Amino acid sequence: MIKAILLAAGQSKRLKNENKLIKKFKNKSLINYPLNSLIKNNVNKIIIVLGHESAKIKKIIKKNKKIIFVINKKYKSAIEVYNEMIKLKEDEIWNMYYRRGICYERLGDWKNAEKDFIKSLDIKSDSPNVLNYLAYGWIEREIRLDQSLAMLKQAYQANPDSYYIIDSLAWAHYKKNNLDEAARLMEKVIDIAPGEAISLDHLGDIYYAMDRKREAFHFWKQALQLAEPEDEIEEEVQSKIENLNAG
Repeated sequence: MIKAILLAAGQSKRLKNENKLIKKFKNKSLINYPLNSLIKNNVNKIIIVLGHESAKIKKIIKKNKKIIFVINKKYKSAIEVYNEMIKLKEDEIWNMYYRRGICYERLGDWKNAEKDFIKSLDIKSDSPNVLNYLAYGWIEREIRLDQSLAMLKQAYQANPDSYYIIDSLAWAHYKKNNLDEAARLMEKVIDIAPGEAISLDHLGDIYYAMDRKREAFHFWKQALQLAEPEDEIEEEVQSKIENLNAG
């Protein structure tokens, strides 16, 4: 069974504390872009993690037997739950390690997150989501780039419509200086999920490296407009825009 987790619990200070996934782009709520992609991609179960404005999110999403809604928990509390599930050796224990790893990663504890992702892959080596999370973590730290690229190619082959995986694969190509392929893939991400600030920032970086500075500026501006505090990119993107203008 193929499962996917869609995080929809965010609260936007920029949008007056609204959940940005409610906002519309081209007459469609932003949450529907990645959701429709998952539905088309033969995903058997889609877990949507709700929090802020959960009722509005539920109202936007059409009923589908593949979709399950859960309410967001604090990451530290969630780790305690996963600890107990792992002790009890619940079914799909690889998924428990994966989810606990996500919690550690969100708390900024990459050391434990990395351990859990590796444990998850030791049990289920072909999980595209785990391959993606671990490889992207390595890429961001600029380590094991060749291994990460190979892992992301495997993840992409298993789940070619996941914009998270496509973004990571594009970013790996960027880090390897395969700029044409990086641009092609990241452009595909923006087609699938036009409201993803981090992907918009990534595409700006790729275009800048290709000396397509006008296009880089355009996508950095979009990234800045859509970025949320949890994205942690605003200062960096603003600096890139200022440096480009100064040049």
